[in-house]
Parts: sequence; structure tokens; C-alpha cells
Amino acid sequence: MFDMHQPTFTVTETAKILGVDRSTIYRMIRDNKLDTGLSKPIRIKQTALQMFALSKAPLAHLLWKDPSKTIGANRI
Repeated sequence: MFDMHQPTFTVTETAKILGVDRSTIYRMIRDNKLDTGLSKPIRIKQTALQMFALSKAPLAHLLWKDPSKTIGANRI
């Protein structure tokens, strides 16, 4: 079930975020790599995108934290 306060993205928006074609997003949904819940039209939860990113890049969580505290961040 969707959290009504959690951001969601369309297939087109998700494709742009991940830098892939829409057909790739549909394939990822079909292959259970991206959770869409039972929503119609299809909406991808932000947490589903985050989980996918973490499955590909284990340190991706650093992107969601304070940028000044990430590895290699330039400090002003």
C-alpha cells in the first residue's frame, strides 16, 4: 500500500531519473526490480527507486544525506 505522503514517479519520470528507456522501466517492473504496488496508473515510489539504487551502488545512501558530510565532498 502507498504512503500518501511519499513521492511517486511516473514511468517516464523514472526513466529520466535512471537514464534509461521507458521500456526498460516496464521490464524492471515486470521482473520485480521496481515495486509499483497495485497502483493504476503505474506509479513508482521514491523508496523503490532508492532500494534499486542501493542494489546497484551500496553507497548510494550517501546521496540522500547532508552533502557536506559525504565521502570526498568539497568543503567550503
